Amino acid sequence: MPEVSAEIPSLLQEVCGASLDRSIWRDLSEETFRQHLVTLEERTNAIPVDPQVFSIADWVPRSADQGEKKSHILPIDVEQRLADDFACLVAVAEGAQSVAAVCVEEHLQPVGLTLRFAARDLSFNTEIKTTLQAVFDILAHVAATYQLADDASLSADMLFGLVIQLHSRRLLGRLRSSKWEKPKHLSRSVKKPLWQDFPNLIHRTEFLYSRREKPARNVVLKWLNELAVLYEQFETTTEDETLVMIQLVKATFTFCSAPEIKDFAERLRVGSKPTSQVRAAIKSLRQLDKIAAYHRICISLVDTARAYPMLFHRMTLAILPPYKSVPTAIAFQTWAASCHVHAEVQLAVHYDLHRDFQPRCIGTSKWLCYLCYLFLRAHGRHFPSKTHGHLYDQWTVPDVMDFDEKLSEQYRGILKAIDDVVLQQIDEEPELGRLEPMTSCTS
Repeated sequence: MPEVSAEIPSLLQEVCGASLDRSIWRDLSEETFRQHLVTLEERTNAIPVDPQVFSIADWVPRSADQGEKKSHILPIDVEQRLADDFACLVAVAEGAQSVAAVCVEEHLQPVGLTLRFAARDLSFNTEIKTTLQAVFDILAHVAATYQLADDASLSADMLFGLVIQLHSRRLLGRLRSSKWEKPKHLSRSVKKPLWQDFPNLIHRTEFLYSRREKPARNVVLKWLNELAVLYEQFETTTEDETLVMIQLVKATFTFCSAPEIKDFAERLRVGSKPTSQVRAAIKSLRQLDKIAAYHRICISLVDTARAYPMLFHRMTLAILPPYKSVPTAIAFQTWAASCHVHAEVQLAVHYDLHRDFQPRCIGTSKWLCYLCYLFLRAHGRHFPSKTHGHLYDQWTVPDVMDFDEKLSEQYRGILKAIDDVVLQQIDEEPELGRLEPMTSCTS
């Protein structure tokens, strides 16, 4: 059976603790750094770059220190996907505070995995921990019976049921359902239910296919109309909500996996003028992708456990305690009064302080923000997989006594590298307002 680590401290970590001469802000003051961030936000509507996805093949990691473990059973793309999937599993609440990050540690003696989480939800939510233990149990069973395809299918269904139960509230939010009880910070927002987006998607097909392509268009229309009916029926059904939600998510996964729908999405993206209707249609399809991801993740986890059974026999859960927030008087938004250590930065700092193992990837439930992307790029030890391009100036880095001089100097260099990019963009970027990006991972 998988083991659960006892590494779940209850106290929040201090962000500041280093003396002035040892501080990572010694050469570049935090006030100056943050003022540069605000200036860039003012010029770019807080979105300095467009969303980007990066290729692992193009990534050149910084050389590991002597003595660090370099052996891996998992290919790096599998490590990234596994970490992303587990991050999405534990991010159950709405909002920025629900971002989760995960690193996968492979152990060769004895063979096994440690999943190390930086996730506020997981740190304080017993239900998530219990569900995660059940997920580990299912994957251990899959590893023990990896040659039995029928058993794997049943395990995927069991896993999917657990995930839907855990994420039912989040799913109602993604559906923008009338059954959804909005959190306080969204109580004033007004968005139509997702099922009402389908007429625009259907209308878009009129402009994307030639007369010769009418059969292809008809297939897409059939997919759209059938899914639209299911989404509308969900709002009025009196059947068991969990069972209906399971059916709806599975149907959405099948829809998003269809080659005709993938082609439709690509035509929308590259073959249409970026009108407000086209942007809305693209956003609707991305929202459907997010819903479909709950089923895809379960299939992916089971497939990975079957492909690498030796690792999944022994799984350990480790949870990093979150850092405290720290006050700030410099911010783009008037309501912003505190800075936070993002989960990705927390994991990078942890592995700099504990060099016995160095994961190559950091999985996230949302795409990297602009500053986390720049941080990981300058840091060099963890692949920065994708960024949504949004700049959050409430971002900060721990400045702790545990850093020795070599590590403090490294972090000074990272902060300077980030600041140099920010200053360059301030000088070179025209004043513009990019569209608000979607941030959650879907693949």
